[in-house]
Amino acid sequence: MGFTSCEDILEVELPSSEFSSATVYASDPTAEAAVNGIYQSMVTNTYYNSLHIILGETSDELIPKTQLTNVYTSNEMLEDDGTNSAMWTEFYKTIYNANAVIEGINASKTLSASKTVHWIAEAKFIRAYCYFNMTNIWGDVPLVLTTNVDQSALAPRNSQTEVYNQIILDLTAAENDLPVNYSNYNNQRIRATKWAAESLLARVNLYLGNWSEASTYASSVISQTGTYKIITGLTANNSPFIADNTEAVWQIPYFNTTYTYEGGNLFTTAGTYMLRKGNTLFETGDARKTNWTSSIAASDGTMYLAPRKYKNAYVATPVERSTVLRLAELYLIRAEARVKLNNITGAQEDINVIRNRALLGNTTLTDSNQLLDLIALERQRELFSEFGQRWFDLKRTGKADEVLGAITGKIWATTDSLYPIPEQARRSNPFLTQNLGYN
Repeated sequence: MGFTSCEDILEVELPSSEFSSATVYASDPTAEAAVNGIYQSMVTNTYYNSLHIILGETSDELIPKTQLTNVYTSNEMLEDDGTNSAMWTEFYKTIYNANAVIEGINASKTLSASKTVHWIAEAKFIRAYCYFNMTNIWGDVPLVLTTNVDQSALAPRNSQTEVYNQIILDLTAAENDLPVNYSNYNNQRIRATKWAAESLLARVNLYLGNWSEASTYASSVISQTGTYKIITGLTANNSPFIADNTEAVWQIPYFNTTYTYEGGNLFTTAGTYMLRKGNTLFETGDARKTNWTSSIAASDGTMYLAPRKYKNAYVATPVERSTVLRLAELYLIRAEARVKLNNITGAQEDINVIRNRALLGNTTLTDSNQLLDLIALERQRELFSEFGQRWFDLKRTGKADEVLGAITGKIWATTDSLYPIPEQARRSNPFLTQNLGYN
């Protein structure tokens, strides 16, 4: 859905494919279509490909099946890299759509009051999700909270502290106003709820070292046992990536399809990308290895494990959706926070929920540092190839230099922990400074 505004002197008839903002936000159906448009803007290469693959390659997670080094696996990304630029642009497109919804609804006097509260909360949630990814990829980024190009076109970079403050502001507002179940969405877990906002708040507070808040938000979602339960007995038809499963907190649907890009094109049976650590990542008997990977031959004939969490490649069943937030992560968030809060028993219990689901035994570790190492390893095993989680973990825990600097083929420098601000964006906005280590 396009949005057009014209000066009074240029009052021309709108194209049939576009609507004025006043028209869009004159009725509930068209306003809801605009909200759906925010979600649909996320069905792009950035969200279903680059966040998995590019971030996976720049970490210690993924390598191409060809075993050929590229600018991502070697951490030599250039300022004019097209994929990097596309991610920046697509995040800001989604943010623009969210801003447009917030402004349009606030300006309308004809929409249902109860619905507008939910719609604005959804827009703020998605805006926060985009900025969370952006600040963890590029560091300081411009905070664009308006559709007014005069205000945003030459906006300088805001500090990461300012970005995180806005993320928490948006998520806190969303948490208070989002619905508490999926009944408004035909019980499909494809739009934001209170629990999605709290899940992201748990993650954000973990990243910021706010252990008590991270634990509290994670506990709040985990306690919703009527809605969320850890899946047991992992199979292709019983996994956290099936549509509307009991572990899913928020999933992105691919409209008019029953499969995902991840399962259809990205992580295929033949394999395109391989887990760098392969078999050494998993303990013997780990059900995640059995159910979420496939064994493939690399270009030199060596057998590797390839990610295969999504099984549906262009067939009718099982119906899968790209799963952004899920319950298992919340147990791992709470486990880490509990260690930091010296609640060792509680941390063990949370770790064991994840290990037992993978058919592994309980941990007997009691040392805080050893438990944190185990949690980091379980996060690798549980969240591999999901939205750059490993890349973000290495950076937030201060392990990037130690881990990535030791990998043969990586030309690692500390400044590589941030991607370059895209050259195209800097040409358009001379007030955008560049990250250290780039021209």
